[in-house]
Amino acid sequence: MEKVRFGFLGAGISMRYLYGPYMKLLENGRAYAVCDVDKQRADVARAKWGIEKAYYDYDQMLKDPQIDFVVIAVPTNYHKDMVLKAAAAGKHVFCEKPMCVTVDEADEMIAACKKANVKLMVAFMKRFNSSFCKAKEIIDSGALGDVFELRVTWDNARATSSAQSDYRHRLTSGGGYLQEDGSHPIDICRWWMGDVAEVNGYVMCIGKDRFENEDVSCVAMRHKNNTLSTLHITMLTHCTGEERYEVFGTKATLVMRCIYHSSLTQEHHHIHLYEKSKTVTDLTMPNLWFEYDDTESYVKKTWQYLRELEHFCECILRDVDPQMTGEDGRAIVEIVNAAYLSAYRKQRVVLPITGKPDFAKLFENARAETPQMKIGAEPWVSRY
Repeated sequence: MEKVRFGFLGAGISMRYLYGPYMKLLENGRAYAVCDVDKQRADVARAKWGIEKAYYDYDQMLKDPQIDFVVIAVPTNYHKDMVLKAAAAGKHVFCEKPMCVTVDEADEMIAACKKANVKLMVAFMKRFNSSFCKAKEIIDSGALGDVFELRVTWDNARATSSAQSDYRHRLTSGGGYLQEDGSHPIDICRWWMGDVAEVNGYVMCIGKDRFENEDVSCVAMRHKNNTLSTLHITMLTHCTGEERYEVFGTKATLVMRCIYHSSLTQEHHHIHLYEKSKTVTDLTMPNLWFEYDDTESYVKKTWQYLRELEHFCECILRDVDPQMTGEDGRAIVEIVNAAYLSAYRKQRVVLPITGKPDFAKLFENARAETPQMKIGAEPWVSRY
């Protein structure tokens, strides 16, 4: 089978846990190069995952004529510049989420890729997760009747990192937990419920000694079809981390629970259909990706990070648009920006937005308005 070759920018967590162990299973693509400013990390990744070349300078990797596309897996605030450089070099782009920090940046990225005639895909891997796809099928089938509301809870015990040790918690990244992990469930809300018309957002800064941006937030969205979505998200739960999606329809209610983070949990994704408070149908999907050595064929069919890479490789080979385009990525950035603007302005924000968040002022205000609290001297975390 014909294969496309890609260069992987960033040899950090995404490479080590999400992509690296499974890249050799790609049938239509090959990890040809890895790039990281940390020479040791790049060399370790090259050796461990059987990658042909290691680069320590992104500009040099982009000059390699053997590379068809690049995977951008670096902190969000670097995405725009890295995408613009890739487009200028004629490379297709597979960009990790969130796409970027502001809508203006998203527009630059989309325009650059269109001008260079290269494909741009934003890596919302949940769209390739078997359980999330199953839920989408149930919603679209009409089994729930007329769907009117989606409630999402994402609790992730992660009170371990100071503002100096994790880019997600630093003001240089722009937004905090809502921007980073929250982009996933917001994309699910848009995917399952349709385009968003207006947003109401609230943010809090509880762990002031640990984070420079928010660690608790609540977002309410009214979709263009007049359905509702809400997202409650926090890093400061003392419970086991959990994702929970509740879809309410006139005929039935669908509930999906993922213990820990749905990306890395070894638990099954529990799916139940409730009808008239009496009938409960168990639609739970098996989750066997972690048994990699024994279930290679299963991993090929179900591991979301492998499936999205396969999809993008196929898009390049067939010259078709990816499932998640730059415009889709931009839509999520706009919703997140709207939530931050709403929190700052203390009012609902109607899309399309005007202006962009002033993150420094936003979080300065949020810190001042959050009651003085001590979350405990000892950090805690619920590991995946």
